Amino acid sequence: MSLRSRLATAKRRAETMEREITNLRRAGQRIEEDQQFLFQFLKEFPNYARELYAGVTERELPAVLLNVVMRSLRPAYGAVMVRRGKTEGDPRQPRMVVAAVAPDSSKLKTGTEVPMDKGDLAFVAQSQLVMNRQDLVTETTRGKVKEQSLPGFEADLVAPMVYDQETLGLIAVTRPQKTSVDAKAALHLVARTGAQALHNAATLKQMKVSADMDGLTGIFNKRHMSQTLSDFIYKAACKAYDSATATGRLKPATLAIFLFDIDNFKNYNDLNGHVAGDRLLQELAAIVTQSIRKDDIFGRFGGEEFLVIFPNINAAQALAAAQKVRSVIASHKFAFGEKQPLGLLSVSGGVAEYPYDGLDATSLLHKADEALYEAKRGGRNKVLVVARPGEAGETAESVAAGEAQGAPKPA
Repeated sequence: MSLRSRLATAKRRAETMEREITNLRRAGQRIEEDQQFLFQFLKEFPNYARELYAGVTERELPAVLLNVVMRSLRPAYGAVMVRRGKTEGDPRQPRMVVAAVAPDSSKLKTGTEVPMDKGDLAFVAQSQLVMNRQDLVTETTRGKVKEQSLPGFEADLVAPMVYDQETLGLIAVTRPQKTSVDAKAALHLVARTGAQALHNAATLKQMKVSADMDGLTGIFNKRHMSQTLSDFIYKAACKAYDSATATGRLKPATLAIFLFDIDNFKNYNDLNGHVAGDRLLQELAAIVTQSIRKDDIFGRFGGEEFLVIFPNINAAQALAAAQKVRSVIASHKFAFGEKQPLGLLSVSGGVAEYPYDGLDATSLLHKADEALYEAKRGGRNKVLVVARPGEAGETAESVAAGEAQGAPKPA
């Protein structure tokens, strides 16, 4: 081999070695950057975890979770999707809903539904594996993924939030600054922590709901109704104050309550047994629930005593609404109702209005209770409102007493 040939070969080898050294340096730099990223992520992760467990509600959690992802991976766009179960009367399959997006300028909007039976995001949810864009391209080539779940949203990294073998949601990001294996592992850790936090928040919410519900009738219990009434009164007072501040005139906010109980309920239990009495309470609760507005709050306030809170209506309007409830109950064919002293199952009740009949929950309930017992003394199957001071001791008219239906007076 000539000297020229040997020199050319040596030059090519030197160039090859230089490229390899450059590639090794770049690889080493990437490894160093990845290590720094992972070190910083693990250093900050306890803070991220505290954010997710710091009393965050189920509704607030997706936004907090997305904030953690945006700070740690620094993607161009990010989204958190949560699973919505199938509800009664809804023929659609379980689906995910976009619960949080960042930045706000993203074309993807909160509330967007994500199918769980087709598309790339659905595939990740079903496989329960963290996947990057290359993984999804590979699965598309294999024919396992045939379309995008959200046209126009191409995720570069997706992690399922899995708790007890169930996918509760997804975290998806596009163009993260960190795309290494470590970034995959980091998002996986965030997703697992997010899944635990979602489960805990949902469990806590269910426990709170259970604590507020009456076990027999399935409506709100006395504790919840008392607290809700106090809250409504406080809000009404604040609204009146704000109105007075803005206009110079005091305009009280309206709020009314309807307190009622079942007439001769002890007689019903004694004749028919407590099992029948429990069924009666359940049936009555269902009937009243269907007879009031969606904005009204209804609950059991004692053994056979019930309370309805009517927001934003006055005593006259509440009296009419209460009469509707009384009338519906009186006309319903309850089991053994004909054995009652009035020949039917009926209720008596009293209506009171804030602030005219009381400035707090206790005084308002006391006023409604006075009206209730006035209705009892007046023959039952009535709804009354006790006269206010200055009304010469008159009792407001019953809005259709039981006698109007031909029901006999009790002995």
